[in-house]
Parts: sequence; C-alpha cells; structure tokens
Amino acid sequence: MIEPTTLPRTGSVRRAWTIGAAALAVLLMSACGSRAPAPTQMDLGPAAAWPAGAPLAKRVELQAVTAPETLQGTGIAYRLADSDPYARRVYRDSRWAAPLPVLVATRLRQQIARAPVASNADPQVVIGVTLELEESLQSFSSASRSEVQVRVMATSEDGSQRAFDRTEPAGGNAEGAVKATAAAVDALAPEIATWAASLSPRPIPSRGRR
Repeated sequence: MIEPTTLPRTGSVRRAWTIGAAALAVLLMSACGSRAPAPTQMDLGPAAAWPAGAPLAKRVELQAVTAPETLQGTGIAYRLADSDPYARRVYRDSRWAAPLPVLVATRLRQQIARAPVASNADPQVVIGVTLELEESLQSFSSASRSEVQVRVMATSEDGSQRAFDRTEPAGGNAEGAVKATAAAVDALAPEIATWAASLSPRPIPSRGRR
C-alpha cells in the first residue's frame, strides 16, 4: 500500500524562505562590515606663496622629476630608526593620491610659475632643469617624534648639477609625514629655481652655410 505524501503548508515554505533570506542578508552585511576602509588619499595640499623679494634672474622651467623604484608607488614610507632601522615600511590607512614624483613635479611647477622674474631678464632665455628625487622618507626617533627628509639632485641643460636636501619635523603619524613633505618641497623650490636661474643658458649651436 502506498503511503500518502504529506506536502508542507504554504505558510511554512514562506517562513523558511524568509528565514533563509534574512540569514543570507546578515552574512552579506557581516562580510561587508569586515572589510577594511579604503586608505585615505593624500596630496601636498595648496602650494605656498613664493618668498617676497626673491625674483629670479632668468626664467626657469622644470622639465621632469624622476625617482628610483622605491619612490614610484603611492605608499607613504617611514622607518623606525629607533627600533628597526633596516626596514622600510608604508602606512596601511594612508596613501599618496599619485606617485610621489608626480606630486612633487606638480608642486614645484606651481611654485616656479609663481616666481617673479627680474625686470631686466631676457624673456627669451629659459633655463631648463631636471630633478632626480633621491629620497623622501619619514624617520622615527621615538613613537611620537619623527622627521621627513627630502633629497633631490638637480641637473641643468648644460650639465651642471647640485644636490638639495631638506629635513622637516613630522610628528608621529602619516598626516605629519605629508605636511612635512609639503613643507620640505616648498622650501626647496626657491633654492632650486634660484640656483638654476644663476646658470648661463645653453648655447644654441650655429648653423653652417649650405
């Protein structure tokens, strides 16, 4: 004899689906809630004003800013000089909004564009300069005390070179590192531009007769 099959009530099925959907929603919300927040995107902020009474002897043009591989990413780098001086770390919750050489180039071009030029300067003469960003690093001497060093090598079109270095206090976090980096770049801009403007322009090769 075949036993009759008892079908579940419609209400029971609906309750089962409702409970299952609620459980799935809780799981999805838990998964989303466990995700770490996206890192804060940092840049160098608004450019500082050019120092008063410091006109350039010639117009200066920043042609490019290059950097080694360690400075090509967007990580804000720091070193624990007091406890682990051989490890180079980056902050987890803060990042540069673009590779640092790009941010530095943009900042320096803004600065140099604001620089006044001496009234007797030849408007046709422009001194081109290229920078190598050799280092930009926050170094901690204690948990709450650090400094940022920015070091660049400038090369003019005629092959002249000069190293520039600036160190600024940076506190104990990523925000301090960003502000110190901006202050260092702002301080270096007039030094680099004044040096470049003191150089002789690259001679234009004369054309011989055909």
